[in-house]
Formats: sequence, C-alpha cells, structure tokens
Amino acid sequence: MTRPDPGRSARIARLELRRTWRAVTDSTRGLLLLAGGLALLALYSLAIGIAAFAGGTELERTSPEAVRFVTTVVLGGLGGTVAFVVVQRTVKTNGDPDAADGLLTTVPYEDVLVGLVGAEVGRVLALLALPLSALVVGVTLGSGLALLGVAVAVTTVVVATVATVGSYAAGLAVKLLVARSAFVARHRTALGAVVSLLVLTGWVVATDENSARLVLLREAARSPLAWTGDILLLSVPSLSGDPVAAGVAAAGLLGVLAVAGVACGWLAERVWYGDPVRPDHVFDATGRTLSDRLLGDRVSTATRVVAQKSWLRAKRAPFTVQFAFAPFFLIAFRLESVILEGTVPPNLPLLVGLAGATGTGAAFTLNPLGSEERVLPLTLTATLSGRAFVTGLVLAGALPGVAATALLVAGVGLAGGLAPVTLAAALVTALSAAAAAPAIAAAAGVVFPKFGRTTVGDRTVVIPSALAFGSYLAVLGVVAAPGTVATLSLLGTAPVSAPRPLASGVAATVLLAAVAGTSGFLYAATRVGTYRLD
Repeated sequence: MTRPDPGRSARIARLELRRTWRAVTDSTRGLLLLAGGLALLALYSLAIGIAAFAGGTELERTSPEAVRFVTTVVLGGLGGTVAFVVVQRTVKTNGDPDAADGLLTTVPYEDVLVGLVGAEVGRVLALLALPLSALVVGVTLGSGLALLGVAVAVTTVVVATVATVGSYAAGLAVKLLVARSAFVARHRTALGAVVSLLVLTGWVVATDENSARLVLLREAARSPLAWTGDILLLSVPSLSGDPVAAGVAAAGLLGVLAVAGVACGWLAERVWYGDPVRPDHVFDATGRTLSDRLLGDRVSTATRVVAQKSWLRAKRAPFTVQFAFAPFFLIAFRLESVILEGTVPPNLPLLVGLAGATGTGAAFTLNPLGSEERVLPLTLTATLSGRAFVTGLVLAGALPGVAATALLVAGVGLAGGLAPVTLAAALVTALSAAAAAPAIAAAAGVVFPKFGRTTVGDRTVVIPSALAFGSYLAVLGVVAAPGTVATLSLLGTAPVSAPRPLASGVAATVLLAAVAGTSGFLYAATRVGTYRLD
C-alpha cells in the first residue's frame, strides 16, 4: 500500500460531500427531510446542552468512578450508533466508488479510499456538530472549566473518527465475504434478514433496567475501556485523574485508528479489484415454478405470470418490498416482555395480526404502475387486461401474507394463553384486513404512483411513494378499527363490553374489508386497464 496523495484524496472527498449535499437539496422531499432532521437534531441538542450544564454544575461533587461510567455510556452509545449507520452505508452504498472502472484505473486506489473514508468522517462530524457544540457549551458553562470543554470536544471527535474508520473496515469485510463466498452471495437476502432480526432482538433485550447492556456497561466502567474518562478527569482539578490511564487510553484510540486504516486498505484492494463469485442459476425448462404449484390452473396464465414475476423481483431486489416489513418494527418493543419476562402481552396477537395485514398489502401492490419500470409500455400494450394484472399482484401479496398472518396470530395467541373468544376476534379482524389489504393498496398505488428511481447499492430501483403508503394506512385503519375495538374490549382495555357490540365490531370489520377490498380492486383494475402514457 503506497502513501496516498493528500491533494487528490481531498478532491475526491469534496466531490463525495458535494454529491451528498446535492442528493439532499435537489428535490422537495429531500429539503423537507433535511428541515425535519435539523429541527429534530436541534431539539436533541437542546436537551443534551441542558443535561450537560446540569452535569457540569455537579461535577465537583461527583466521584471519579461516576465520571468514568458516564463517559463510557456516552462514548459507547456514540460509537455504537456511528458503527450501526456506517456499516450499513458501506455495505449498501458507500463501499464502492462511483464510476469505479474509470476511477480505479486512473487514480491509485489508496487515494480513492482515503477520499471516501474522509468524506464519511466528514458526514459523521457534520451530523455531530450541533449536539457536540451543545454538549461542550453546556459542560463548560456548568463546570466553569474551559479545558474540560476542549477535552470533551477532542475526545468525542476522536472516538467518532475511530468508530467511522473501523466501521468502514467492517463494512468492507462484509462485502469481501459476499464476494468470496458463493453460499453467502446466493443467500445474502435471507442472511441479511436473520442478522437484522438478531440485531433487533439484541436491542430489545438491552432496553430493560437490568438488561445485559447495563451489566456490560457496569463491567466496562471497571475495565481499561473506561480509562478514556481519565482524559476528562485530568482537566478537572478537584477530581483525581490517572495520567497513565489517560495516556494509555489516548494511545489506544490512536492505535485502533491506525489498525483500522490499514485494514481498510487491505480490504479495499481485494474488494475493488477482486472478481466476485457468481452463483449459478440453472434454468429448468420442465420445472414447476412456485406460482405453478400454488395457483395451477385455477387462474389464467397471465395472472399466474404476474404473481411469479412479483415474487422473483422481491427475491432479487428485496428493497422494493421494504414497506412490508416496516409495521413489524413499530411493535418491536412489545417483544421486550416476551424476551425478558417470558410472558406474552394480551394485545400482542392483535398487534402482530395488524402488522401482518399491513405488510400483506404493502408488499407488491403499493405501486402497480411504477413497479413495472422500463417494461410498463409493454405491459400496457400487451394482451393483458387490467383485471388480470391487478389480480396477479393481489395474489402475490395475499397468498403468503394471509397465511403468515394467520400463523402469527394463532401462534402468539396460543403461546400467551389467550381466551378462545378473544383469539377468534383477533384472528377474524386480522385476516379480514389482510385479505382486503392488497386491493386497498393497489387503489392507493394507482392514485399516487411513483416512477422515479432510487439508488440502492449498485442498482437503482423504484419504490412506492410515501403518499400511497399513507393513504393505504388510513383506509386500512378504518377497516380494522371496529374489530380492533371489539378485541381490545375483550381484553378489558376498551369501554365496550356487551356481547352484541363486540360481535357487531368484528362483523363491521368483515363488511368494511369486503367493500373496501372489492372497490379498491375494481378501481385499480380500471385505472390500469385504461392508463395511457403521456
């Protein structure tokens, strides 16, 4: 590995940062997200500044052990957050340079690597600028020690830099594993889902007061990992910091940064210049596809092909069905009692069922026209009716979605010992919503189609619009509301308790699902069948 050219690397870093800024500001949606993010960041920064000021005023009456513990918690949380974001970005988007064929044959890869990593460090520090400023100002004003503010600023910047460079190396290691292992390359979607589930489970486990996270933090505060706190203690005359521990901590951070930099160089050379494995996909002309086995001769060939196409597209580009999994993240923290206490909350079967129903509709029908991408003109001019096309999309979501929703509700309900009547109400409510959801989503998708492409890694895909998702959720919420109230009433968390209103609530959801599903299907089929390109 040769020594990078600072000027060339700086130009590459500036170009990457300029591209990031343009990607954020070149669209109304990006500007709105930027404004919302800055407002949220300002609120967090205000809270951080107030907490830092309060901590600074109490600093002289605080023990060195408490300072070490707080430093470990804050810097550990910062490093973990940075690592989580940077690893994902490296694997998905930032692990390969743009126009790699031209850039890597005209510029040494070391210059490119330093530019990319430098740009990533710049992004992280830009996001930390406001909260870090609030932290430094708060702790300086509260303690009256300017040197402490400088120590906090320098230590935080160094830790963020180390976390960024180390996480970039970890992301490159993942990319190298995918490039070298045929098994990982072939099953990367399933493996990614498993890893995401494990990370989510670990985070849920770490939310309890007596969780493994706090146990680890307490142990870390008594280990050399907490010696970073001595860097801050040395700037507080009333507290006894250990100069040796502070020196070892500073040397350790710089050493990790150096090792991470060398690892980035070693990995980048093998990822960027290596020939990735290409798993064989043997085509069997006589084999039966999944749609053949599930649908057979029950539907037309055109409808069956549309369903099979949808499943294949989801397998090859999982990001296109991201909205199908979003509802489950909203109920993730309800799993805390299941994991930590071994008990199932009474309302969890209903919540899981509603999440499954929402995902069923969000998987394939939220953007019927835009999801066709470049082949949309062929779809519109082919001998394929709008009804057959929408039916294929609806079946693609309903067949796996309804079955999975039924299994989830029944499984969670039986595990939690839910009463049969309550379980039946939750199951009917969830299945009615799941059966109607794809058609409702199809109607929302044709009203708010999206044809613009989004870059994900080394490919560009079309994803549904937020307006379609929002309107779909609104209609589906109205459909599921009566049955949801009835089920919650059986759990004692809603005011209605008489048998007749309870039965009426579930029946109303069934009726609304039939009406909304049928109307949505007919409207979507008509719009697709009569749609014309401008």
